Formats: sequence, structure tokens, C-alpha cells
Amino acid sequence: MVPSRLVTALLTAIILPACGPARLPAAGAPLPTPAAAAAAAAGPVAVGTARVELLADGAEAMARMVALVAAARARVEAEIYEFDRRELVEAMVAARRRGVAVAVVADPTVSTNAKALDRLRAAGAEVRLFPTGAGQIDHVKLLVVDGLAAVFGGMNWGSRSYLNHDFDVAVTGTPVALLDWILANDLVRSGNVELRPPARPPDDPGLRLATTHPAADIRPLVLEAIGAARAYVFVEMYVITDGPALAALEQAARRGVATWILLDPGQPLNQAAAVRLREARVAVRFYHGSGEKLHAKAMVVDGGRLLVGSANWTSSGFGHNHELDALIDSPEVAAAALRRMEADWAVSA
Repeated sequence: MVPSRLVTALLTAIILPACGPARLPAAGAPLPTPAAAAAAAAGPVAVGTARVELLADGAEAMARMVALVAAARARVEAEIYEFDRRELVEAMVAARRRGVAVAVVADPTVSTNAKALDRLRAAGAEVRLFPTGAGQIDHVKLLVVDGLAAVFGGMNWGSRSYLNHDFDVAVTGTPVALLDWILANDLVRSGNVELRPPARPPDDPGLRLATTHPAADIRPLVLEAIGAARAYVFVEMYVITDGPALAALEQAARRGVATWILLDPGQPLNQAAAVRLREARVAVRFYHGSGEKLHAKAMVVDGGRLLVGSANWTSSGFGHNHELDALIDSPEVAAAALRRMEADWAVSA
């Protein structure tokens, strides 16, 4: 039974909150994806004071970033966990040669980053390694160009990362200032003693950003979004082990919220989570693709909110690694994510 065919009951539940344990609705019901999904497919949509576009295809996301760097006039700043995608490296080198300031913060634990970072250093780019503690990683994936446009999310910039099923978000408008501020502070933490970031810009009401290390803001945002669900929660997650997140999903199902969780089959820890969630009558499947990972860290709530970013729902993702997530209030953006999630669910078991 695929949730994309199930949700007349769910849409009703937005108005009349469900009671009793969650059940998968009967097959044959209309698709849950809101009609607004058609608008999302056309390009960026207005979210608060921003323009936001969901990028669900890795090749498309990489092409978008290359194009942004190629058009840069003043500065390119990036923070990344895995980075050996040649076309993006060469776009940054070309930007530097035409006088654009280029700064990259990278995770030092990924050995395949070395060649790309050496290439950027040789071109005169500022390259910093994020400080790491024991077992810690800089898991952020963020590009900011000229302080005007940004791309961030869960997609790494590796030579084969684009094949994974994942999500990025392209943003213009006022939230870019906060993304720029986050990156500037990470440059300072990584050794740039001359940079003086401004005061923290305000959050946009429609796109709330959350980070971990030194902050610990992502788990509270996840728990808030699940706790506010009235009709359904649909999660795609690479790995989930966090006790409070699992408990929140169980509680949602028990209060009548239809809850679907799609997990990557290559992560052994997901097996224990699946057993626990199924006991609470949560619908759980493991992604069956064509060899690619289900690398997403995303959740759609009630067709109107999308939580997306780099953080796995683990104790490390929420409390130890450096991560970046966003909670986006937009039926159009949520619908675009939900359509891809439903397609993933349909090929899974």
C-alpha cells in the first residue's frame, strides 16, 4: 500500500484531528500530494521573504552550483563534507582567476578531498579545515555566492554523490544573509582570525535555519515539527537511531497521525529502529533503488512543512557533528519533496 494513494482520510484529518492508533488508509484513495505540487515543479516559489526551490536530482543540483559559481562577481564561499567533483572545483578555480574571492571550509577526515583542496590552494583560494574533535565531522553542505544566492542540503559534492537519492535547496532573498553568517563564523572557527562576521541576521519566518556544534538546535526543531503534526508525517532518512526522535514518531502514530518512514537498507542500525517503530504501528520500508543510497534527511509534515538538511537523526547528527537543517513552511516546496518520497516508497518494501 503506497501512501501516495491513501490520503483522503489524511486531508480530512487536518481539519478533524484523528484519534486512536494510526492506520494505513485503504488503497484507491486520491493522491495526497497537494495540487500546489504543479507550481513547485515550475521553479522557485515565494517562502516568507525568500525564493526557494527544491532540488531533488543530484546532477541538477551540481549544475546549479556550477552555474552560480560561473556567474559570481565578488565572492564564492563553500562548506562541504565530501568534495572531489571536478566541474565544481574547476568553476571555483576559474572564478578565482578572474578575481573572485574564493573560500572553502572542508572536513579534514575525508581523504578524497585532498586533491580538490590542493587544486584550490594552488589557484589562490582560501582553504580551511573545520576543527574536529574525536569522531566529529563537518557534515555541512553549503554554497553561498556573492551573498545573494545559496544552495544547501544533504547532497555531497563527490564524484558519485549525485547518484544518491537526496535533497538540496536553492535559496535567494533574506535567508542568504544568515547562511552567509553561518559560513563566515565557520571560517573564523577554522582559523581565519581576520574575518569579523556581523551580528547574527534575523531568521526568516518561512525558512528557519538550525545548526549543531556549537549550537544544538536541530533536534528541538525535529521534535517540534513532529509534535505539531495533525494528519501525517513522511520521513526519508539515511540513518535514524536517536531516542527522542524515535519516541516522537511513536507518539505521533499513537495519537492518530499516519506515519511513514523510509530508510536506507545499507545502515545496520536502521534495523533496530524499524522494529521499534513497527511496534508502534508506524509504516516502515527500506529503499529499493538501483544500487544508490537513500541519503536524504528530510520530513514532510501535513503537506505544508518540509524539514531538510544534512543531519541524520542520530546522537552524532544532533549533538556532535557540525550540521545545517532548515524547516520550510511552504505547501509547494513540501509537495515537491512528497512527490519524490512517494515514488521512492513505491519501489521499496
